[in-house]
This record gives sequence, structure tokens and C-alpha cells, in this order.
Amino acid sequence: MANGITNITNQFSTPYLTIAEYKNAPTAIDYDNLVVGGNANAQDAELTNAITRASSWVDQYCNQVIGATTDTEQQRKRISSDGTIRFNPKYAPIIALTSFAYGSDPSTLVTATDCSVAWIEENTIIFPYANLSTSYSSQGPLQFGFPGTMGTEVFLRYTYVSGYFNSTIVTATAGATSVTVADGTGITTGDMLKIYDGFNSENVTVASTYTLGSTTVPITSPLLYTHLAGTAISDMPAAIKEATILATTAFLKIRGDNSLTLAVTTRGSEAVQGGQKIGTDLALAEQLLKPFRRIR
Repeated sequence: MANGITNITNQFSTPYLTIAEYKNAPTAIDYDNLVVGGNANAQDAELTNAITRASSWVDQYCNQVIGATTDTEQQRKRISSDGTIRFNPKYAPIIALTSFAYGSDPSTLVTATDCSVAWIEENTIIFPYANLSTSYSSQGPLQFGFPGTMGTEVFLRYTYVSGYFNSTIVTATAGATSVTVADGTGITTGDMLKIYDGFNSENVTVASTYTLGSTTVPITSPLLYTHLAGTAISDMPAAIKEATILATTAFLKIRGDNSLTLAVTTRGSEAVQGGQKIGTDLALAEQLLKPFRRIR
């Protein structure tokens, strides 16, 4: 029986909004009455569920996970005539290549010792063939499992980081030159991160001393404000945040297809189909997300 080899990849990342982000947005939604008879904790829990569903909808519409994730994939490629191996991961934008293995036999792949030599573009990673660990004789490469002929098909298994950083604050004190976050996936040197904290929102730039994946983030200028734990911090484009707000709002408007609504009109209340109530919100969300869709 043949062994099945499948991709190992995330299907979802951190929800793209915090409760505070949604509540601060001008949605006109009554988020204090989502659960009949529920207390404040119950209302917040259901709002969190709605945000999670909306974030998943964003991913489904874009045909990719938008938030930053670390993923492992497998592909078959051929060695290019220019001496490189070019491959296209499933998700974008690509942040970093952290592991790369190759070979002519998928059961005996050789792991590259240095991934920093790879050239990364928005949707493509180019690995120079000359930097792979090979030793030649008159019979070809001695490195076990690796083909030496240009155009030969090779098996690849690689791990990479992609998507937009989106997490929450753990520690952030006014005057400090570093921020501690819950998850550092997707952060790179030079990134501009936004801390979403209402009137005290601010932008910070990641310093050159940052270590990929670390939750301690050095910044180039001291913080202007102290931010409580749980405050959102992200480099996700504002359009994606707004699309998630619109999708969440659309989902919260569904209270049954025959719910009673009061329109601004001379007529009285009437039953309105759920699709009519959410269509405009989702249509606008789709417009905002079009630049981020992955073409399959």
C-alpha cells in the first residue's frame, strides 16, 4: 500500500479583531444583547465567537490564511537552467523560510544547512542550487538522495512563515523600548506595528536587533503610552481589519430570517430576509479583500 504524503499546514490563525477593536468601531450593533438573559461575560463570549467566524470567512473568501502562520508544505519541482530551485508556497506574503529539505527520494530528503541564502519574493522562494550540500565525483553528486542534472525533478519539504502579524500585548509600558506580545509569528525587522488602544493608539517600528519568532519585540523609539494586556497589536492592513468588522456585523445582524426591523421610512416595521440585511456589509467586505485573494 502506498503511503499518503500530505501538506502539514494551518487552517486558521488568531482572530483578526479583539473585542475592544470591534466595540470601538462605529457599527451601531447592540453587542450587549447577543445572548438572551446572558451576563456581560456571556455577551463577550458570543461576540468573540462571531469575530472568530468572521475571521474564518475572511480566510475562505481570500482562499488563504491571512494572519501570520508557520506552515510546512511538500512539492515536486525541477532544477532550473539558471541553477536555482523555484517554488511557490500556498500562502502569501512570505515572511521567512525556516527549513528546506530536498532530494530525489521523498523518504531520504537532505536538509539544507543555511536557509538565509534563499531569495524571497511575494509568492515565490528561489533557492540557489550552488548553495546546496553536494559533493561531486566523475559519477555525479555523492550527497545521498540528491540529483545533479539540471531539469531533474526533485522532492521538496519546507517550512515557512507567511501572512500578517496579528497578536495582543502582554507587557507594554510607557517609555519602554520593547514590547512583549502573546505570539511573535510574522514579525520581521523594520516592520511598523500598530497598537490599537483607542485614544492611546500608536505606531511602533521593530528594531534591527529583533530575533525572528521572539515574543520580545525591541522598538526604535520609546512607547508613548502604557497598554494593558490583551490590547491588539498588528501589521495587518487596515482594509482587512475593516472587512472583518463588516463581516462580524453582518453575522450579528442575523437573528432569524423573519426578524422585525424598523427602517427609516414612513412605513411601519416589517419582516426582512436575512440576506437583505447582511448583503451590503459582506459586499463591501469583499471589495476590501479583493487585493488579498489568492488565485488558485
